[in-house]
Amino acid sequence: MFFIVLAIIAGALIVLFAAGDTTAIAGMSGDQFASLVFLGLIGTTLAASILAGRQRAGDLIRQIAIWVAIILALVAGYEYRFELQDATSRISAGLVPGSARTATAEDGSRTVTISRNQRHFATRADVNGQPLRFIVDTGASSIVLTHDAAASAGFDTDALRYVVPVMTANGTTRAAPVTIDRIAIGGIERAGLSALVAEDGQLFENLLGMNFLDTLSGFEVAGDRLVLRD
Repeated sequence: MFFIVLAIIAGALIVLFAAGDTTAIAGMSGDQFASLVFLGLIGTTLAASILAGRQRAGDLIRQIAIWVAIILALVAGYEYRFELQDATSRISAGLVPGSARTATAEDGSRTVTISRNQRHFATRADVNGQPLRFIVDTGASSIVLTHDAAASAGFDTDALRYVVPVMTANGTTRAAPVTIDRIAIGGIERAGLSALVAEDGQLFENLLGMNFLDTLSGFEVAGDRLVLRD
């Protein structure tokens, strides 16, 4: 009986966290499904206790207490899942410099927080599955990739046409237009955004420009933090 109930707990927990709040499970919301699972676990525990009535009262009380503690821990974990996600993101941001910190609200909306690195807001972003370092630049109208970063992200830099004039710290140069299949910063992901690829040796930092920032519901600077709102 112990292993059966344990399997139920594990399976239900996997379903709950995989489905999230926006997915119906067997026609029920996530909270309704969670309540049904926990009530079922309580009923199973009580039934097992009744069937095991021959054992000593002390052992029975101890087993009931253990199962009640497990159920309460699961309830607490589910109710505070967003806070746990935020804490995990904070730890990741501390361990990996430049990592964006993602927080998910109860309505499913996400915010990503980027810490200031010296004078700039720098962050890691996945471009076509390749992790790259970006500087957030509100003065750039578009995402701009360095020549090497574009090659890492899967673009054939030899086949690109460098026909778009752009201004850099070194003066005027030319860039090639491309389309990024997927770009993700923390929990915020976009597909099909246009970008520019700088000529080799003309740019040394990837720029996160306004064509990404304009897809957000908003963004704001709070002290040494830049908060992006999906």
